[in-house]
Amino acid sequence: MIDHVFNDLINAMHQSLESAMLEQLPNQEHLLLDVLLGDIHYENSYALPGEVNPPNLRVDINLEWPVWSQSIYRSWLLGESDPESLEVDVELVIRAVNMTEPAPTADLLSSLDERTSPIFAFLLERSSVVSSQSNLGGGVENEFELEIGFDGSLILEENSITAKEELRNLLAPLGPWIASMLVRLSDQPIKYFPDDPD
Repeated sequence: MIDHVFNDLINAMHQSLESAMLEQLPNQEHLLLDVLLGDIHYENSYALPGEVNPPNLRVDINLEWPVWSQSIYRSWLLGESDPESLEVDVELVIRAVNMTEPAPTADLLSSLDERTSPIFAFLLERSSVVSSQSNLGGGVENEFELEIGFDGSLILEENSITAKEELRNLLAPLGPWIASMLVRLSDQPIKYFPDDPD
Protein backbone atom coordinates (compact mmCIF):
# COMPACT_ATOMS: atom_id res chain seq x y z
CA MET A 1 0.00 0.00 0.00
CA ILE A 2 1.51 3.33 -1.04
CA ASP A 3 1.55 6.41 1.14
CA HIS A 4 -1.40 8.67 0.45
CA VAL A 5 0.74 11.76 -0.21
CA PHE A 6 2.05 10.03 -3.36
CA ASN A 7 -1.53 9.41 -4.49
CA ASP A 8 -2.29 13.08 -3.89
CA LEU A 9 0.77 14.04 -5.92
CA ILE A 10 -0.32 11.85 -8.84
CA ASN A 11 -3.83 13.35 -8.76
CA ALA A 12 -2.40 16.88 -8.69
CA MET A 13 -0.26 16.06 -11.72
CA HIS A 14 -3.28 14.66 -13.58
CA GLN A 15 -5.21 17.86 -12.92
CA SER A 16 -2.35 20.03 -14.16
CA LEU A 17 -1.92 18.09 -17.41
CA GLU A 18 -5.63 17.79 -18.13
CA SER A 19 -6.22 21.49 -17.43
CA ALA A 20 -3.63 22.15 -20.17
CA MET A 21 -5.81 20.07 -22.57
CA LEU A 22 -3.27 17.25 -22.81
CA GLU A 23 -4.72 13.80 -23.41
CA GLN A 24 -3.62 10.74 -21.49
CA LEU A 25 -2.61 7.88 -23.77
CA PRO A 26 -4.45 4.59 -23.27
CA ASN A 27 -2.71 1.71 -21.50
CA GLN A 28 0.33 3.80 -20.52
CA GLU A 29 -0.38 4.35 -16.82
CA HIS A 30 1.70 2.13 -14.53
CA LEU A 31 2.48 1.97 -10.83
CA LEU A 32 5.60 -0.08 -10.15
CA LEU A 33 7.33 -1.22 -6.96
CA ASP A 34 11.01 -2.04 -6.88
CA VAL A 35 10.85 -5.10 -4.63
CA LEU A 36 14.60 -4.99 -3.94
CA LEU A 37 15.01 -1.30 -3.11
CA GLY A 38 11.45 -0.38 -2.13
CA ASP A 39 11.20 2.63 -4.45
CA ILE A 40 7.79 3.32 -6.01
CA HIS A 41 7.54 4.49 -9.62
CA TYR A 42 4.58 6.03 -11.39
CA GLU A 43 4.61 6.23 -15.20
CA ASN A 44 2.21 7.83 -17.65
CA SER A 45 2.18 9.33 -21.16
CA TYR A 46 0.34 12.32 -22.64
CA ALA A 47 -0.03 13.94 -26.05
CA LEU A 48 -1.67 16.96 -27.63
CA PRO A 49 -5.38 16.60 -28.41
CA GLY A 50 -6.21 15.33 -31.88
CA GLU A 51 -2.91 13.48 -32.36
CA VAL A 52 -2.83 10.26 -34.38
CA ASN A 53 -2.90 7.00 -32.46
CA PRO A 54 -0.17 6.23 -31.56
CA PRO A 55 0.93 9.88 -31.48
CA ASN A 56 4.01 11.16 -33.30
CA LEU A 57 4.72 13.52 -30.39
CA ARG A 58 4.25 12.62 -26.74
CA VAL A 59 5.68 13.12 -23.28
CA ASP A 60 6.47 10.22 -20.96
CA ILE A 61 6.42 11.06 -17.25
CA ASN A 62 8.07 9.16 -14.41
CA LEU A 63 7.68 9.99 -10.72
CA GLU A 64 9.94 8.12 -8.30
CA TRP A 65 9.14 7.99 -4.56
CA PRO A 66 12.44 6.80 -3.00
CA VAL A 67 12.28 4.44 -0.05
CA TRP A 68 14.25 6.82 2.21
CA SER A 69 11.68 9.55 1.54
CA GLN A 70 8.86 7.11 2.30
CA SER A 71 10.56 6.29 5.63
CA ILE A 72 10.77 9.96 6.60
CA TYR A 73 7.09 10.40 5.78
CA ARG A 74 6.03 7.37 7.84
CA SER A 75 8.11 8.53 10.83
CA TRP A 76 6.50 11.94 10.63
CA LEU A 77 3.00 10.40 10.42
CA LEU A 78 3.71 8.34 13.53
CA GLY A 79 5.05 11.36 15.40
CA GLU A 80 8.48 9.77 15.73
CA SER A 81 10.35 12.66 14.11
CA ASP A 82 10.01 16.31 13.23
CA PRO A 83 8.73 17.00 9.70
CA GLU A 84 11.44 17.05 7.08
CA SER A 85 11.39 17.86 3.39
CA LEU A 86 10.34 14.88 1.29
CA GLU A 87 11.75 14.34 -2.17
CA VAL A 88 10.14 12.90 -5.30
CA ASP A 89 12.29 12.53 -8.42
CA VAL A 90 10.66 13.72 -11.65
CA GLU A 91 11.67 12.67 -15.15
CA LEU A 92 10.05 13.85 -18.40
CA VAL A 93 10.97 12.54 -21.84
CA ILE A 94 9.54 14.29 -24.89
CA ARG A 95 9.52 11.90 -27.84
CA ALA A 96 9.16 12.52 -31.58
CA VAL A 97 8.73 9.15 -33.31
CA ASN A 98 7.74 7.75 -36.71
CA MET A 99 9.94 10.29 -38.53
CA THR A 100 10.98 9.68 -42.15
CA GLU A 101 14.31 11.48 -41.75
CA PRO A 102 16.55 12.67 -38.92
CA ALA A 103 15.12 15.59 -37.00
CA PRO A 104 16.86 18.97 -37.25
CA THR A 105 18.05 18.55 -33.68
CA ALA A 106 19.71 21.95 -33.27
CA ASP A 107 16.60 23.77 -34.53
CA LEU A 108 14.29 21.71 -32.35
CA LEU A 109 16.36 22.24 -29.22
CA SER A 110 16.55 25.99 -29.84
CA SER A 111 12.74 26.09 -29.83
CA LEU A 112 12.50 24.38 -26.42
CA ASP A 113 13.31 25.49 -22.90
CA GLU A 114 16.47 24.23 -21.24
CA ARG A 115 14.84 24.35 -17.81
CA THR A 116 11.61 25.27 -16.08
CA SER A 117 10.89 28.96 -15.56
CA PRO A 118 11.21 30.75 -12.20
CA ILE A 119 7.43 30.47 -11.67
CA PHE A 120 7.98 26.80 -10.86
CA ALA A 121 8.45 25.74 -7.27
CA PHE A 122 10.91 23.10 -8.49
CA LEU A 123 13.59 22.88 -11.16
CA LEU A 124 13.57 20.54 -14.15
CA GLU A 125 16.56 20.76 -16.47
CA ARG A 126 17.29 19.25 -19.86
CA SER A 127 19.42 16.21 -19.13
CA SER A 128 19.68 14.21 -22.35
CA VAL A 129 19.12 14.29 -26.10
CA VAL A 130 19.05 10.94 -27.92
CA SER A 131 18.56 10.46 -31.66
CA SER A 132 18.02 6.95 -32.99
CA GLN A 133 17.35 5.13 -36.23
CA SER A 134 15.51 1.85 -36.83
CA ASN A 135 15.57 -0.30 -39.93
CA LEU A 136 12.14 -1.87 -40.16
CA GLY A 137 13.07 -4.30 -42.94
CA GLY A 138 10.80 -5.60 -45.67
CA GLY A 139 11.66 -2.74 -47.99
CA VAL A 140 10.36 -0.18 -45.48
CA GLU A 141 12.41 2.98 -45.09
CA ASN A 142 14.35 3.72 -41.94
CA GLU A 143 12.41 5.22 -39.06
CA PHE A 144 13.92 7.95 -36.89
CA GLU A 145 13.20 9.00 -33.31
CA LEU A 146 14.27 11.83 -31.05
CA GLU A 147 14.11 11.84 -27.23
CA ILE A 148 14.64 14.95 -25.12
CA GLY A 149 14.86 14.29 -21.39
CA PHE A 150 14.31 16.61 -18.44
CA ASP A 151 14.77 15.70 -14.79
CA GLY A 152 14.84 17.17 -11.33
CA SER A 153 13.55 16.76 -7.80
CA LEU A 154 10.28 17.92 -6.28
CA ILE A 155 10.65 18.87 -2.62
CA LEU A 156 7.51 18.52 -0.51
CA GLU A 157 7.44 20.70 2.58
CA GLU A 158 5.04 20.07 5.47
CA ASN A 159 2.35 22.40 4.07
CA SER A 160 2.35 20.46 0.79
CA ILE A 161 2.03 17.16 2.65
CA THR A 162 -0.93 18.26 4.74
CA ALA A 163 -2.91 20.28 2.17
CA LYS A 164 -3.94 18.92 -1.23
CA GLU A 165 -4.52 22.46 -2.47
CA GLU A 166 -0.81 23.21 -1.90
CA LEU A 167 0.13 20.17 -3.99
CA ARG A 168 -2.16 21.33 -6.79
CA ASN A 169 -0.58 24.80 -6.69
CA LEU A 170 2.88 23.25 -6.72
CA LEU A 171 2.20 21.26 -9.88
CA ALA A 172 -0.13 23.71 -11.64
CA PRO A 173 2.54 25.12 -14.02
CA LEU A 174 3.68 21.66 -15.17
CA GLY A 175 0.87 20.92 -17.64
CA PRO A 176 1.00 24.27 -19.47
CA TRP A 177 4.81 24.07 -19.69
CA ILE A 178 4.73 20.57 -21.24
CA ALA A 179 1.89 21.54 -23.59
CA SER A 180 3.82 24.62 -24.72
CA MET A 181 6.86 22.54 -25.66
CA LEU A 182 4.77 19.95 -27.51
CA VAL A 183 3.03 22.73 -29.47
CA ARG A 184 6.38 24.32 -30.36
CA LEU A 185 7.66 20.94 -31.57
CA SER A 186 4.51 20.34 -33.60
CA ASP A 187 5.17 23.63 -35.42
CA GLN A 188 8.61 22.45 -36.56
CA PRO A 189 9.14 21.00 -40.07
CA ILE A 190 9.33 17.38 -38.94
CA LYS A 191 8.39 14.78 -41.56
CA TYR A 192 6.45 11.76 -40.37
CA PHE A 193 5.34 8.57 -42.07
CA PRO A 194 1.65 8.69 -43.13
CA ASP A 195 -0.92 7.58 -40.57
CA ASP A 196 -1.78 3.89 -40.67
CA PRO A 197 -5.52 3.71 -41.46
CA ASP A 198 -5.71 0.44 -39.49
